[in-house]
Amino acid sequence: MKDPRDRSPDGAELRQAFQDLSTVERWAEHVASGVHSHPYAAPESWEGPQLSVETRTEDGMHTVAGIAAWPPGGDGGVAVLDEAERAVLRSLVRSLLDLAGHEHGTARTRVVLTPVGPRVAACQLDVE
Repeated sequence: MKDPRDRSPDGAELRQAFQDLSTVERWAEHVASGVHSHPYAAPESWEGPQLSVETRTEDGMHTVAGIAAWPPGGDGGVAVLDEAERAVLRSLVRSLLDLAGHEHGTARTRVVLTPVGPRVAACQLDVE
């Protein structure tokens, strides 16, 4: 596992992580309250290969059904992911769904593999 300490000289990496979490938390609160159900989209774009992570949730338990290149047809780095990297992706997406309070249905989460780690670019919840 990578060392989680922020090694940027000015603390920028840690600040960015907190901003990302805050944005996702606000989105999750709006989804949970019924204010809106539109998909989450990151406030900025990141450079790197993109993946689509498909999940199925029953009674709050999230199962990753697949990880595929995004857009479809591209390699998106899927072939180069080892099992540890796949585990990080699964954990990231499950944490997002937990934070959003997603209890039932499917979800599609787009993740960008940036040089500083995976970042959630978008998420669409389909509630059954």
